[in-house]
Amino acid sequence: MKNKIITSAFFLLILAGNAAAQQIIADHTVVDSYSDIPQQYIDSVRTWWVTVPGESHSSGYRIGLAILQSIDSNNAVAILESGTPDSLPAGALRFSRATWGDLNSSSGWRYGYGEEDWYTSQTAVARTAAGIRYCNTNGRPLHATGFGWCWDMTWINAPGGTEDPVHQVRWAGSSEGGPQGSLRWGLDAGDSILTGNSVCMDTYLEATQSYADSCATNGWPTVVFFTTGPVDGNDNSENGFQREVKHQYMRQYVAQDTTRVLFDYADILCWSNADSQHVATWNDGGTLRDFPQIHADNMLDTNGTYTEDGDHIGQRGAIRLAKAMWWMLARLSGWDGTPSGITADINTVKDDPGLRLSIQPNPFRRQVVISYTIPRAGDVEVAIYNSTGQKVRTVIQSHQEPGTHVVKYESDNHPAGVYFCRLRSGGDVRTSRMVLMR
Repeated sequence: MKNKIITSAFFLLILAGNAAAQQIIADHTVVDSYSDIPQQYIDSVRTWWVTVPGESHSSGYRIGLAILQSIDSNNAVAILESGTPDSLPAGALRFSRATWGDLNSSSGWRYGYGEEDWYTSQTAVARTAAGIRYCNTNGRPLHATGFGWCWDMTWINAPGGTEDPVHQVRWAGSSEGGPQGSLRWGLDAGDSILTGNSVCMDTYLEATQSYADSCATNGWPTVVFFTTGPVDGNDNSENGFQREVKHQYMRQYVAQDTTRVLFDYADILCWSNADSQHVATWNDGGTLRDFPQIHADNMLDTNGTYTEDGDHIGQRGAIRLAKAMWWMLARLSGWDGTPSGITADINTVKDDPGLRLSIQPNPFRRQVVISYTIPRAGDVEVAIYNSTGQKVRTVIQSHQEPGTHVVKYESDNHPAGVYFCRLRSGGDVRTSRMVLMR
């Protein structure tokens, strides 16, 4: 079970990389790639307006973007928490949770949104669709939007009722505004037998897809993306395991159509900046069930402590969300995911001629030896990209002195094709093309 969980996000990445269209899935594998975004696409995104309506957890997107801007002013963002969105300054990504109307109001800018406003009833869907239409037909083109989940998948109504025979959980969650009220909910219509609730994960998926279809049909610039939800709290519990069941169901739905876009909030926070995944275990009456849960590092602020600032996660986690958001928006703006210079067929170097990179054998079938020479001590990153520019492996090493060092790359189940090895040492970069044969 643990191996299946750890590789699930990578499976989606490979699925996307081999699709005729390059599917956009922002998960933990793209966090570091935000630094590879070409300037022209950063400039493009800085003309956009994006909104992620939601409750408390949705503030993590905005908090992270603000902190990232303080670290790197190139990622300029203007965040509005009230008022009219078009009052934000130019030259910065305009980001908020604003919507035109909500379940209880057909007009006016609103800054509070829950499941009752996005998907749980026909009125909610009609109001959200009308709000998107208003933005795009009244001089405020909306470039991207998605629902910012709170603990809706498992809170208020704890696991209860008859156990689902397939997924071996008792469903939980809230469905404010639903036809039967706020009840537990499962994955599909068949689960209503267990929950007494017509609302399920399919309700959210179908509503979100309907918004995306409407934007495409009308030729509006709005990309409506799918989102997974929180993974904090409920460690080693049935609640935590159930959230992963619902997240996986969503990922599988998104993977069925390469035009669908996913911001995998959950997966991003289950991994640390050191590329380590936290896996929790629920003891289900003696049966151990593993599932990914928020990594402890993502509950810390940049100073190594934790302060509750409204999003229930630490600043480190919020920054990871922000980096993935910039990556996703750059992809939506037309970037193919390929870092500048990565498509070079021969070794290239930016500054330091003493930086050398060698790959043997090349082409290779299973294992390749990557040797590199650095002219000075320091941290070195060796990253492997597939032909679509998606990072599939990263190794970071720290060296106390200059010299030649070796990294072995196992191809595992990666498909045959062209890959690129990029070596970073300080501000210097060298890139080599490599070919995997089967």
